[in-house]
Amino acid sequence: MANHQNLIILGAPRSGTNIFRDVLCRLPGFATWPCDEINQLWRIGNARYPDDAIPVSRLNSTVRRRIRSAFRRQAAVRGCDVLVEKTCANCLRPNYVRACFPDAKFIQIVRHPFDTVLSTLERRMARRDLRYLLKKARFVPLEELPRTTVRSLLSRSARGGMRANCQWGPVLPRDVLPTGHTTPSAYAAMQWTECVKRTDDMLDSLPSEQVCRIRYEDLARCPEEVLACVVSHFDHEVAREHVESAVVEIHDRSVGRGRESVDSDAFTVLTQHATEIMCRHGYVGDADD
Repeated sequence: MANHQNLIILGAPRSGTNIFRDVLCRLPGFATWPCDEINQLWRIGNARYPDDAIPVSRLNSTVRRRIRSAFRRQAAVRGCDVLVEKTCANCLRPNYVRACFPDAKFIQIVRHPFDTVLSTLERRMARRDLRYLLKKARFVPLEELPRTTVRSLLSRSARGGMRANCQWGPVLPRDVLPTGHTTPSAYAAMQWTECVKRTDDMLDSLPSEQVCRIRYEDLARCPEEVLACVVSHFDHEVAREHVESAVVEIHDRSVGRGRESVDSDAFTVLTQHATEIMCRHGYVGDADD
């Protein structure tokens, strides 16, 4: 559609971004892409950049036009008023995303880092669904398809070999990683820290009408209230029965799972780098317990 609104969800891996995107897209007029994430689309023109923290200086007019055109096509195909997009790696480059879509609306979702780290470690070793990979391949630029295929196969091989240092999710810049060997749990903790910090910094510079912030724990425990608040914040009119229907599968059974399982590597990273961020988002004192 010519006048659709872009609604971009920003959240660290395993923070509830998938769940909230799916909930939004059960509402009338909302739709998303037919795959989980479109990281390769965001990396058009920067496919060989070594990490996902792509700076705004690498966004030229041609790249911006290609990304924006892809969003317009998808909105037209879906026939939606609001196109919802969620790619976790965007948390490492939020200013790049903002430069692509200065008029977009943004939702930040944050989850307790202990739970996030546990979920990341579990997901890291899970098998990838071939159908899922094929869906994502539809949005990989043709010139980058061979490189992306090889990278995906190497990633699957690393996980299959149980390599202790293989990472999953957004690729962090080397200069933010702790010195020496980085364990998977420390890497996951640093992912949470960098994703939340960079997103906070960018969203703090936007007008309040462009930004809505939620916590996974609040969504899990009070889903109707949280969804209604988000919809109202962005001035969308949605009937109460649609809100109730959209959140019917939300539950809070995973809240707090990570508190007893967080290891010393992740705890050290969070204590050294994320205490202030945790307090800001309501996880007061948890890094000091």
